[in-house]
Amino acid sequence: MKYLRLQGATIIDESISQASEKFLVPSRLFAFPGQEDLVQPARFILMNDVCTIGRSSQCDIVIQSKTVSRLHAKVEREGSRYILYDAHSANGTFVNGRRLHETHVLEDDDQIGLSKSAPLLFFVDADPTDFISSQLRYDARIMTFFLNEKPLDLTPAQFRLLHHLYQHAGDVCTRESCAEALWGREYDPGLDAEALDRAISNLRHKLREIRPEAELIKTARGLGYVLDQ
Repeated sequence: MKYLRLQGATIIDESISQASEKFLVPSRLFAFPGQEDLVQPARFILMNDVCTIGRSSQCDIVIQSKTVSRLHAKVEREGSRYILYDAHSANGTFVNGRRLHETHVLEDDDQIGLSKSAPLLFFVDADPTDFISSQLRYDARIMTFFLNEKPLDLTPAQFRLLHHLYQHAGDVCTRESCAEALWGREYDPGLDAEALDRAISNLRHKLREIRPEAELIKTARGLGYVLDQ
């Protein structure tokens, strides 16, 4: 933004401001909720052309986990896009639960896992494309879900579960993937079945507090759950 001075007052050159507005706030990487102790810094602005991620203290983002390689992944800027690369890590890099086998163009709210599919980071685009939704939406900048434009007051566990379902809206999320989103570990039917059922029920109840008629989370019997938008 260009500033001009006139008789001691600071004014903004609006023609330059409007043209460059979207470049003033770069895209960012954030520690996923609940993972802040493992990720330093918990917020990173992608100012440079390359951002390195790994266990080494020389990386831009340091992950304090022995399963993460010293140099695990990189994010490179190409014009207005940010490209995620796995840096030949030992245990792999994941985006939205899927292991990377090639480069990935990051999109707003992408979840990044290192050495396992559970997310450690998520990406916030400085200038995302808006998606129209008449019911549920997520504002990544303030990490808040809105239903009918009213903010949802979620516990950390409810947030992780809803965020997982929202990332895969319209697709079946297996009980295994929901459990991993909740607890960051593999699903044990003998130990976790009742707790997972209760977590889904509580989340449905939270949605109905704003929309009593809402049936946004549907059960795919024998498979898992679908967030129906």
